Amino acid sequence: MERFLLATVVVSLISGWTPLTAQSNHPKMIAEQLRGSSLKWIHAAEPEFAKRKLDLDKYIIFVGVGVDSVVVTLSPPDFVEGMFGSSGSYPTFEVEISKKDMKVLRSNFIR
Repeated sequence: MERFLLATVVVSLISGWTPLTAQSNHPKMIAEQLRGSSLKWIHAAEPEFAKRKLDLDKYIIFVGVGVDSVVVTLSPPDFVEGMFGSSGSYPTFEVEISKKDMKVLRSNFIR
């Protein structure tokens, strides 16, 4: 009787775990091929985003590496690539950070 009870518990536990391990919908990919080093530049720019009370959920983040500095840019999802100035629903915002000491050199909206 104890074996039957133990077997029933084991089977119910295994069948109970099956729905948890098998996901019917896959997670949506929102970022690809982001270098790990980009994260430190995004973190360094975060205080500037907070100062301006920017809602990061409304933006796409770009990280551009130069010789002496890194530019972290927030652009709206509907921006037009190659167009001068800001395009899209929200103004583009960028933060330039020194590679040497990770200090913010400038931050501004692109108009």
